Amino acid sequence: PPHVQVSVKCRLGVDDMDSYEELLGFVDAVHAASDVSVWILHARKCWLHGLTPAQNRTVPPLRHEWVYRLAHERPALKVVLNGGVKSVA
Repeated sequence: PPHVQVSVKCRLGVDDMDSYEELLGFVDAVHAASDVSVWILHARKCWLHGLTPAQNRTVPPLRHEWVYRLAHERPALKVVLNGGVKSVA
């Protein structure tokens, strides 16, 4: 319904699909096909094979710069950083 806002929460990538260009292509494709304009990005990729869920929260490197870059390059979207935030100061 038009009165319900939908957001997407996702990782920056998965397994070997982990380039900034692939993330940007995913965001652009979803945005073009829907009314999604809020993106909550966990600032690391995940490994579906080889890491446990707990390891996926600490082992893949954080890439906060990708989230900042996406917010800068897609100002029409609301981009929210998630993952590894230790302080809001």
